[in-house]
Amino acid sequence: MITKKIVQRLILVTLFASFTIVVSYGQAALIVLILGDKVATEKFHLSMDGALNIASFQNPGQGKNNIGINFGLGTHLKLGERWSLQSEFKPLSQKGARSLNPIVSVPSEIEEGKTGIKLNYIDIPVMLQYKIGKKIFVASGPQISILTSASQNTEGTLDGNDVIIKRDVQSYFEKIDFSFPVEVRYSLSLTRKKANTKVDVDAFLRYSYGLTEVYKDQAIGSAHNSTFQLGLSFPFIKTPEELAKTKK
Repeated sequence: MITKKIVQRLILVTLFASFTIVVSYGQAALIVLILGDKVATEKFHLSMDGALNIASFQNPGQGKNNIGINFGLGTHLKLGERWSLQSEFKPLSQKGARSLNPIVSVPSEIEEGKTGIKLNYIDIPVMLQYKIGKKIFVASGPQISILTSASQNTEGTLDGNDVIIKRDVQSYFEKIDFSFPVEVRYSLSLTRKKANTKVDVDAFLRYSYGLTEVYKDQAIGSAHNSTFQLGLSFPFIKTPEELAKTKK
């Protein structure tokens, strides 16, 4: 049963997630560092997550992988001994693909031009996590991704000089992308010898496949986002001793 304190903390996190939209990523990280320990309880905690996105368009002939980053915040609500609800807000998630045919025409003077598409999303996954071992977890659930920008980048040479032509192509892509990510997570406790303290870190591997077309016009092509994420999550968890102190 969710207590009143847990509900209050969920409201606080919702307000905090909204606030991160209008502040820089560095400021958002700073706020989480300040609030993380303050809102942690036995059943609830925050995390700060960062990952490497290895993205592509999952259709034959749809180019090569595009490397990007993923950054954001997580909330973790314990539902039982093995089950948890893991919801996240990722204001920066870079996807796309390389070696594609241009959507917008490129000047014919460009030689050896190679075109790629870079897509920036806000990812909001809500996943159910299950503990299968002492330190091993699996999770899955729905995710909505909101497109914030899309650019076509063509690299080539012009009169012997290297050039990059960047075009805004957001109007050619769907605003919303739905997916159903699956994840494997391993929890680590790293010890600092000098400070004699432990740092909790979760390493995770996640894959998500877009259930919707990325292009608005099928005449351009047919493609779905396909993204592997390799990342680290830094949970803000209080030790039993710390929790005992807060209850006094």
